[in-house]
Amino acid sequence: MVGFITSEAREKAAEIEQEADETYTIEKQRMIEAEKKKIKIEYERKEKQVSVEKRIQQSNLQKEQRLRVLKERERLMQEMLVDTRTKMTALTKDLPRYSAALAQLIAQSAVELRMGNATLVVIVMKRDQGAVKGCLNDAKASYKKACGHDLQITVSDKTLDEAEQGGVIVESVDGRIKSINTFKAREESIYNDLLPRFRNLLFE
Repeated sequence: MVGFITSEAREKAAEIEQEADETYTIEKQRMIEAEKKKIKIEYERKEKQVSVEKRIQQSNLQKEQRLRVLKERERLMQEMLVDTRTKMTALTKDLPRYSAALAQLIAQSAVELRMGNATLVVIVMKRDQGAVKGCLNDAKASYKKACGHDLQITVSDKTLDEAEQGGVIVESVDGRIKSINTFKAREESIYNDLLPRFRNLLFE
């Protein structure tokens, strides 16, 4: 009887131990899977974070590069404008050349206005009034050669502002139609003409 009880007790103990092992194995597997899932989620989160940070870094680098290019483009443009302004200033001090330039600017503006035999008025800086009166005949000759008829033009009592740097404005007698051919206007024209060229040069 004692042997039977002992045997049954051993069997029961073995069953309990087996169940405990199975429960432990299942729980262990569950914990491992849960940990794997947790690790996978954390890895994906960090991978996404790294990807976002990388894109931000690349975007910042591209912005910095673009800013450097824009600054370089502006520096080159300003250098060219300063050089142009220096040459224009030097031209105004060379009376023969400046007078010839004024004559060409007057003729060019008159042709541009296309007003036939109508009388035009030329406006210049106060310092240039003497020079422009002396070159009107040359301007008329250039105009006649281009258009085939005489140019009727007088020098206005009005004067250009010093900011215009030199050059002329040619307009109708009533002032409603005009051609601006001042050095400042030509400088702005040069800037606007060169800007797309520099854009292509520096971004292509």
